Amino acid sequence: MYKKAIRSIIFIWMIAVLAVGIMTGKTACASSGDSADYVPQNVRAIRHSNTAIRVRWKSDESVDGYIIYRYNRSSKKYKKIKVVKDSAADKWVDRHLKTNTVYQYKVASYKLVDGKKQVSDLSDWVSAKAYKRNSKYINAQAPRLNAKKVYLGLRSTKKIKSKVIASKYGRNKKKKPFSTKVRWYSSDTSIATVDKNGVITAGIKPGKCSIYAKAHNGAATKVEVVVKNYAKEDDFYNYGREDDIYTLITDFKPQIQNIAEYYSINRIGEDEVIYIDLDDDANVIITPSNADIGNLKEDIEKLLIDFPYYVSIVITRNRVEYSLKKEDTEEALKGDVTFWFDRDCHGWEGQIADHWEAYRFYPH
Repeated sequence: MYKKAIRSIIFIWMIAVLAVGIMTGKTACASSGDSADYVPQNVRAIRHSNTAIRVRWKSDESVDGYIIYRYNRSSKKYKKIKVVKDSAADKWVDRHLKTNTVYQYKVASYKLVDGKKQVSDLSDWVSAKAYKRNSKYINAQAPRLNAKKVYLGLRSTKKIKSKVIASKYGRNKKKKPFSTKVRWYSSDTSIATVDKNGVITAGIKPGKCSIYAKAHNGAATKVEVVVKNYAKEDDFYNYGREDDIYTLITDFKPQIQNIAEYYSINRIGEDEVIYIDLDDDANVIITPSNADIGNLKEDIEKLLIDFPYYVSIVITRNRVEYSLKKEDTEEALKGDVTFWFDRDCHGWEGQIADHWEAYRFYPH
């Protein structure tokens, strides 16, 4: 009985320790996972005087305070220099600095949970210098961009040009920013990403996001990005005078749109071409035979076999082209419906939708 009692006590003790461990683990995971949720936003560094820099951020009432870190060149690490115990605070001034010296900062916020301080991840870095008004090399303004709003098709790209100029808080007529570096960020990388050169790449689903160009001091400019699935147009313009083209864009609309959508997402190589055709026995022939057609087999077969006229498909890096003939002869007049991945057909004579065109080859 005594041994059984001892074993029971040990078992209960082990269960209790395990439970505490699990709860502690959950708490640790939650605090580390949530830390990124209250990282200070819109952090900037601004000249305050000849010997002072003002660090700003967006205040957050859900936290209890903020911690400012400054880069130490000797240790090559960020060191804590100030704790601001006020959730409503949105700035702090770093004083007694060297004039015309660049200082770099990061900011974290913290919450008090059960008497313990939980600190967020650090913000992105910002830098600035305190300078005299007549200094030549001073802080920057928010970058100037060549676009405010961009429309992109799926997987399409566009380069945004930026220019960094000196802050208006300088009296030297030859003033220049001490750094022209621009950092690029996306508010939603599932919609669009941006690289270090300002090239925006749309994702594989429609939506909206913002792309930010940020100067060294955190001053930022925004570009609104709208990603659209141009392959799946709600409707085509009436092209009734050409019955084969009209039949293609009405009765076979799902098939041509599914094919166009697939290759706008899964783009082939620059020098590759895929040909899809029927042989004399009405079998679908794909060249090259190992070409990627994804889940398009049924759409391709229905289009090529059921379409009342002769049709073939050509896919390249920048388009999907549907070539039509009322008769399968060399002499027959050819029609053409093309979906362009990256070209807006606005104003084109054969435009039938934003990125779609249709036309007939007439002999000269």
